[in-house]
Amino acid sequence: MRRETDFVLEKAAWPALLLEENGRICRANQAARHVFGFTDQFLASSLSAIWDADNATPPAQFLDQHASGGTAPLKMLLHGAQKAQFIAHVAKIVRDEQSY
Repeated sequence: MRRETDFVLEKAAWPALLLEENGRICRANQAARHVFGFTDQFLASSLSAIWDADNATPPAQFLDQHASGGTAPLKMLLHGAQKAQFIAHVAKIVRDEQSY
């Protein structure tokens, strides 16, 4: 079921990703699809596919450390393998008995 927040995130100017607990990317808004060069096939990939090795921690550890809703610097690989740093905001949510 789509919610009003889905529309807001889809149209946001900043990249937004929805991840399953195992780190699989299940949704990306328009900005994320553009910045990271996502296709429908790529969305089945793990967050590690766009994770810059220069980050101090692996993806799962980063998500666990910052799941309280704070912000933290994060380096990602953009479309064309260029690197960029973002200020990431991580939040755990539960929808329809599934954790994201």
